[in-house]
Amino acid sequence: MEGCYAEQRMRCRLGAHWLSVLSLATTLACKPERHRAAPETSKTRPSSVTTDAPRRALAPPISSEVVALEKSLQASRLRLPPRTAHLPRLAFAEGVLATLGDNELRLFDLAQQRLALTEPLDNPLAVLALADGSVLAAGPRACLRWERGWKHARALPGLVLLPGAELYADARQADVVWVFERGRLRSPARLSSFRLAPGSLPVLLPEQTIELGAADQSLLGVTREGVWLYMTADHVERFGPGGARLSAVRFAPSPLPSWALPTVRLDQSVWIAPSGEMKLVQLTPRFAERARATVAGAPFAADVGDHGRLLAVVAITGEGPRFELQLFDADLRLRARVALPAEAPTGADDWVQVVSHNQQLAVSRAEPRVAVGGPARVSIFDGAGKVISSIPSR
Repeated sequence: MEGCYAEQRMRCRLGAHWLSVLSLATTLACKPERHRAAPETSKTRPSSVTTDAPRRALAPPISSEVVALEKSLQASRLRLPPRTAHLPRLAFAEGVLATLGDNELRLFDLAQQRLALTEPLDNPLAVLALADGSVLAAGPRACLRWERGWKHARALPGLVLLPGAELYADARQADVVWVFERGRLRSPARLSSFRLAPGSLPVLLPEQTIELGAADQSLLGVTREGVWLYMTADHVERFGPGGARLSAVRFAPSPLPSWALPTVRLDQSVWIAPSGEMKLVQLTPRFAERARATVAGAPFAADVGDHGRLLAVVAITGEGPRFELQLFDADLRLRARVALPAEAPTGADDWVQVVSHNQQLAVSRAEPRVAVGGPARVSIFDGAGKVISSIPSR
């Protein structure tokens, strides 16, 4: 999908460039020819600085018409890639909603509806709710951990994440997180655990590494009890919370979904495809499909909470792009559809970041609460799609 977007983007930029060149050529063609300069005489003083370097023509500025054209293409023709990598920037923890800014961690007290804490953090990568309800904000140079009752977050060594890596909290141990790295150049994918503890080194080092199967395309999911699901086109490899290999699940070859999410039952999983098709599947003792539904629009982000009873999807439902929050129950029955505020494309290269940075999604693990937002704003909804509160992030 990102390759398709890059190709569409290149065509758009080439079209804009030639429109600018055509506009410049037309302007020059309409100008009257200037008189030729008089030949140099002995009274003409030569320039004091000479150079043999060729003159460089300045690129014409992009006109407002071209910018308007690019905005229109971005709003209607170019596809916004779904946010599938698990690097959350919103997280419900014990009594707070944690959010990330460009260089800080913010904690909002849910009971008092106020900003409770702001801590600086250089280049934050993700924020997680740990198994005991505490918060971890991960960065490459430092991590911050906060627990209920602490006046300030405590610093830990940084966590290095390679491009494409994903970060997960351990389902049982509050001081352990996991990093998933997809396979590269036929090397196997890896799932590594990291112990959250102070140390003399500037970064955390893996405590345990599990080599997963090698595949050109793969997907990682996890159940509520912490069983890892490493999914390829025709089977799912399962690993226990501690890394022990469990029996694999095989099925007919099919395209990979974008998300494999937990459910109420520990032996089931919800799969959401790029097309919007959702499946509730039984994994053990035999693979079977239990329910099916369809997201209205193109899924952009998805998450599950309330002990697996509440599935939330942010979908792109029209040009603009228009975003909508769609809520489903444990059997994939639709609960609510809510239109979300959105930003318009810029006509520049940063348009994807602009239109998507306030469409982060998080569902509370233990309650029917959903948060959608980002640096500029956050809205919190109940399980029926009703707004509980709106919190400005800045």
